[in-house]
Amino acid sequence: MARKQTSNKIGNEVKSTTPAPVAKVVTPVRNTAIPKVPSVQSKREVTNEMIATRAYYISISGQGGSEYDNWSRAEYELRNGIVA
Repeated sequence: MARKQTSNKIGNEVKSTTPAPVAKVVTPVRNTAIPKVPSVQSKREVTNEMIATRAYYISISGQGGSEYDNWSRAEYELRNGIVA
């Protein structure tokens, strides 16, 4: 004997009696109180003119050293996003 399929019929709609599957959302968890620091927001080109300008301001600030030291510090600050 054939089995009879059961379903709830309302008007012209056929309503299934089995619930729809629920999708699970997985969120990664960080176990630290230290906020995540973004690496580099945007890669912008650092020109020699930008480095020279920053090196000049370092030299007149009174915290600079030799020309090479000022240039190195300016380049480091600009490439790592320390100075905008």
